[in-house]
Amino acid sequence: YKCGFSPDRSIILPAFINGHDNLLATYLPFQGRNWPHPTWLSWDNEIKASSLFAERMLVSPEDLYQLGAYRNILSGSVFVVDHIPDFVRRPFEKELPVRLLSDFGIAHSVSAYALNWGKGIRAEYEYAVERGLPFILHIAEGFDRDSKQSLRQLDEMGALGEYTVLVHGLSLSDYDLDRIAAAGAHLVWCPSSNRFIYNARPPIEKALSRGINVCLGTDSAMAGGPGMLQSLKSAMEELPSLDPLDLLAMATVNASQAFRLKDRGSLGAGQWADLVIFNRRPTDNLKEFIQTLELEDLFLVVREGIPVYGDASLEKLFQALSVQTDRISVHRTEKLVQRGMLDLLRRIRMQAGKEIFFPFLPVG
Repeated sequence: YKCGFSPDRSIILPAFINGHDNLLATYLPFQGRNWPHPTWLSWDNEIKASSLFAERMLVSPEDLYQLGAYRNILSGSVFVVDHIPDFVRRPFEKELPVRLLSDFGIAHSVSAYALNWGKGIRAEYEYAVERGLPFILHIAEGFDRDSKQSLRQLDEMGALGEYTVLVHGLSLSDYDLDRIAAAGAHLVWCPSSNRFIYNARPPIEKALSRGINVCLGTDSAMAGGPGMLQSLKSAMEELPSLDPLDLLAMATVNASQAFRLKDRGSLGAGQWADLVIFNRRPTDNLKEFIQTLELEDLFLVVREGIPVYGDASLEKLFQALSVQTDRISVHRTEKLVQRGMLDLLRRIRMQAGKEIFFPFLPVG
């Protein structure tokens, strides 16, 4: 992974690949009274009983998906892994301004209280292997007995291998990490969400020391994942010793490897032109660059060769490529975004019956 950087030039990177999201849960963050939570179920039970969830249910699924797509664009991500069953995702995926991972084997988790996603863990794993697709599920997402035993149970089912993508991994043991490394499986780290819900992080240093491929995700907005820029900053805060180039790789080439995306994740020949350009920075220190990044620092976001978000000074570029835009202000910086955001926010305001400020979309 290479990155050209100079304080007197803009920095160009592959657009970020969001390795874990739930676009249907794009709404205001909810932490709950029992924080930090011992399991995902503790948090889920609280949120489902909350007035905030009832408010979210007033908004159409289509609009929640659109909101999630714009949240990703404004944070430099144009490819998103929406970890949810096909029948939920597929009605919306072709209408979004981001690309979603379209096919994969799926399970929710390995526990007595796992959601009934897919056709069963072994069947979904075999489906993925036969088609060369990732098999994605949450693992060790909590600290109860079920969570701590989940990796061993997955292994005993014969569903741990190079196609397996494990999300979270908060309570993975040394033995678990050894098995993941031996199997060539992958791990998705959602640093902001893990801290927001569990006040914890998975054993990332140990995973890296074993050569496990680690990539980054956000988790949903309601679970405390603002966007990929914040995931990068949170990861750097959690592990200050992490090489910033390795961290950027987690959001790009590592994710392309985990999700078997041969044509995304780098700026090499034959890749889709998914890229982000950042404004000129006052430092030549890449670690400081990541630590100080803000949403307004994104100068241009390109999806498959077409600009979808950028500085207002690029208006002629958008016009030349026939991209219709909304003009917005992000922290008082004038920006252009692929048309639809302002109408979307108006619809959500009407559905919810009030003005809502989304912290992940600080637009005016």
